[in-house]
Amino acid sequence: MLGAHTIATPWFTAPLAFDSSWTSIRYIVNLAWGYHTVPDRWEAWLRAWPKDVILINSPSLLLWNTRKTYLKELEKAGIPIVPTLYVEEIDEKTLVDAAAHFATGDLIVKPQISASSFNMLHVLVGSLDFATSPRSLSVTAAVEELTRLGIAHSAMMIQPFMSNIIREGELSVLMFDGQLSHAVRKNASPGDYRIQEELGGIITAMDQPSTEMLELAHTSLAICPETPTYVRVDMIRNHLTGRLCVIELEVIEPDLYLKYAADGGMTFARAILQVHSQN
Repeated sequence: MLGAHTIATPWFTAPLAFDSSWTSIRYIVNLAWGYHTVPDRWEAWLRAWPKDVILINSPSLLLWNTRKTYLKELEKAGIPIVPTLYVEEIDEKTLVDAAAHFATGDLIVKPQISASSFNMLHVLVGSLDFATSPRSLSVTAAVEELTRLGIAHSAMMIQPFMSNIIREGELSVLMFDGQLSHAVRKNASPGDYRIQEELGGIITAMDQPSTEMLELAHTSLAICPETPTYVRVDMIRNHLTGRLCVIELEVIEPDLYLKYAADGGMTFARAILQVHSQN
């Protein structure tokens, strides 16, 4: 319909060798699954990307978004995010200190470079109820698990557990070229807190995102170094403040849930085809 053809290739094999007639080719990194498991290779690949070959989103934007410390920029701009401590290693004292800092023993721990709940742990500090806290670990068990995974001495994030993930769920706003496409709600299956479909999460379309959702999405987007061709803004309601806050601003390989878009993804396709030069 749009006169475009698509091919798939592992992200680390791109750009492919084509003859000079392929002047209009665009590489879309949205399916770069697994990049977070080889971050050094991923970042080197982005830095080596040829300047005369179009990559969407751009290498500079992808590098900015790779480590979740970009959330500090949103927070500095006054945009509500999930409260976060950034640490270079985790032991039992780190977790106990984090619980004191957040005034709650119900914590989430995850790598600063991660995707799809990769190596994310739900940790309870103190005498909280493990039976009613989905997939939770004690401090000792959490440190043992991080050690087993080989990431106890890696750059990590610690956050208070946002209990609304169980009730209201995670809300996502999908935007192409800075314009709203659609929105979805993601709920965890019973007994879990993870909302990814491959982990049992349940995705439903939202007929109309709220004004609060749209305002948060647009103000977050304004912090990006450049306007992404595609972006998913994930948010959740902070049970302590009652306000929506940003979980992540995804410009690398988010599921775009195009089957829930009213136009079936045509806006996304047009946004890709409108990119004529590398940002």
